Amino acid sequence: MSDTESSSSPQGAVTPGTLIKDRNFRRIWIAGSLGWMMRWLELLAVGVFTFEVTGSALMVALLTMVRMLPMLLFSAFTGAIADRFDRRLMLLWGLGSLAVVSAILATLSLTGLLELWHVAVGAFASGVYMTLEFPVRRTMLGIIAGAKAGTGGAGMAMTLDSGSNHCMRLVGPIVGGLLLETYGLPGVYVLGTTMFTIGFLMVLGARYEVAGHTGGGAGPRILAQIIEGFGYIRTNPRVMATLYITVAMNLCGFPYGAMVPVIGDQVLGQNATATGLLISADAAGALLGVIAIANLARPRHYGRIYLFGSVIFLCAVFAFSLSYWYPLSLGLLFLGGLGVSGFAAMQSTIVFTSAPPEMRGRLMGVVAICIGSGPIGVLQVGLLANWFGGAMSVSIIAVEGLLALLVAAVVWPHLHRR
Repeated sequence: MSDTESSSSPQGAVTPGTLIKDRNFRRIWIAGSLGWMMRWLELLAVGVFTFEVTGSALMVALLTMVRMLPMLLFSAFTGAIADRFDRRLMLLWGLGSLAVVSAILATLSLTGLLELWHVAVGAFASGVYMTLEFPVRRTMLGIIAGAKAGTGGAGMAMTLDSGSNHCMRLVGPIVGGLLLETYGLPGVYVLGTTMFTIGFLMVLGARYEVAGHTGGGAGPRILAQIIEGFGYIRTNPRVMATLYITVAMNLCGFPYGAMVPVIGDQVLGQNATATGLLISADAAGALLGVIAIANLARPRHYGRIYLFGSVIFLCAVFAFSLSYWYPLSLGLLFLGGLGVSGFAAMQSTIVFTSAPPEMRGRLMGVVAICIGSGPIGVLQVGLLANWFGGAMSVSIIAVEGLLALLVAAVVWPHLHRR
């Protein structure tokens, strides 16, 4: 499969089932799904473990920030490199490295030698792998699907992959809570070793031949490609608006997740399993929303789905921060998940379908950079929690996010107009 195979020449209608039947697409998609499950599982497990050890909401936020920081620091380089090198080999290196790191952490846990800084190193390694997610793995899926059915096929691939992410958000925290209560952190890291190894074998058995990726590329050329990619963004309001909202959501929306273990314990009085269900309620709503989008959305709807889904999510998060009743909190996060499905499904779709084929890796890398702004938001919510408590900190960032979306609606009205 080549990057030069444009999505402009569809070869027929495509459905999620059609894509999954493609052996190469299926293997890469499954590898990503396993990685997503471990990401969400570890996010809960590490948060609960850190809070139990330190009793500090700020430390929970800092560990989350460590996981997200590599996306901010390295994604531009990953995106530029992905436009010149074999994405399959990059993905194999990432999955293989995570399998080794998880095995080391599992050994330390089983022998009673695990310390908090070891967990932080593992979180950072997970973050480094996530720099491959958008410019490497998800772009591979979009190229394979785009060759089958053009822009609609690429959009379907992004929506399907987003759906698998939400499905793993539903499963991962529940499994994480159960593993923590039953086996502790050793169980989490043993499962991680297994999942990443399976993912590695899945990608190893997939074929993905990319014409023109010779492995060349000196440092100055990579930097020039990065500059070229940022220059293109200024000429495309559709991409610029998408990236702005991505930053807003990652600064003022998604950092609420770092406070869920704190709110679950301090405000709602729940154990690790029940707290995992809170995160899973968000994921359940998102999964339902993605199914609806996959069946009903058309390219002309993308901008409105993206904007209004983001608004619904932030409103639900704000209401969640005010809730003291566990069932209501579950319902509000389910509603927030419905909203976030629109954001997540359209984020990559809009950028991928708006980008020239030769710039897809770079622009998807910029998407990852924008997602990587999350550590700043996590630090903000951690400091606010230290001063005002976990629930109030979530209220504050949600209001900030809604104000940022209002700016987007005014500056880029094409997002919500027909």
